[in-house]
Amino acid sequence: MKIQPERLRRLRKEKGLSREELAKRSKVSARTIQRLENESERSQTSREYTLDSLAKVLGVEEGVLTGDVSFPDASKAPAPERVQVGAQVAPKARLAYDLIRRRYGVSTTEIINMAPLFFTLLAEGSFAWRRDMLEEASDAIGRLEQVDREMGYRIFDHGAIYAGNAHSAEQESIDKADLFGEHLLDTVWTDSFDPSEGNPFACYLRKLASDLDSSGVVKVEGGNLSYGTPWLKFPDYDLCNDELDNTANGSPDARRALETGYARLSDIPRDLEGEDAGKERAAWLEDRLPDIYKGLEEGQPMAELARFKATATPKQLDELTAKLEEESGRRRQS
Repeated sequence: MKIQPERLRRLRKEKGLSREELAKRSKVSARTIQRLENESERSQTSREYTLDSLAKVLGVEEGVLTGDVSFPDASKAPAPERVQVGAQVAPKARLAYDLIRRRYGVSTTEIINMAPLFFTLLAEGSFAWRRDMLEEASDAIGRLEQVDREMGYRIFDHGAIYAGNAHSAEQESIDKADLFGEHLLDTVWTDSFDPSEGNPFACYLRKLASDLDSSGVVKVEGGNLSYGTPWLKFPDYDLCNDELDNTANGSPDARRALETGYARLSDIPRDLEGEDAGKERAAWLEDRLPDIYKGLEEGQPMAELARFKATATPKQLDELTAKLEEESGRRRQS
């Protein structure tokens, strides 16, 4: 994204901020701000972090800085104050935002603003899918009961009763907008049921991904989402697999550096972004991955840490956290 120099200068001066003051508040260096305000460097692009940080401090949309949005009309009533949303986002989720921005040109802020619509469409889509499946099940139950009556000795009687009970429970679950089938846990499913593997919404998401037949772009897995809720209602997923593997040049450790947050796509030096710099780029990423993560099999880091956390003492957890933070800080400064 390209920040318009004159717009940045105007907004900074309207706020009564010096470059040093703006740098302090935005965590963007004064040297970078000076470069962005330089007319001769108009063609240079800015990182997402830089654009987002400056826009927040200056109290405008990112598009005002880039020229995509007009300056606010001072004669009109001020717009309602925007709300800052605070949430803990796992490194893999943050990587997903970066990959989406790279592939589709949509910023994190835009995705967050549209998330309620996206989620509601998916949720209602899952209910429509379940209704279709329920209608098919109803036809099957009716046929089973018809066969039972025709045979006379009701060999399928108990099966039809159980199927009818399950049908009623599923209908009630849908009517209650029971997205994850929690109502069904008390009526149909057994103790061996894994809610992250087989709850209705997780099944619907896997079906959508499977129907697209585009695992290189979106892949929904079974099992637990490593950054999900305590009840683990959502399945794990991967986005832009092919692009991520290309960035990592096929190196599992280089990819893991991105997935665990020890490196970001925006951190990669420009001279390492080309196709002919794959080996050097992979080595740069690998160098930022703590040794504790290196050499593990695919998908192992989160599982290993989960098992460790389940049995570790508070002291061991504190030691691990301190070790990872120290290692991360050392490598980011190098």
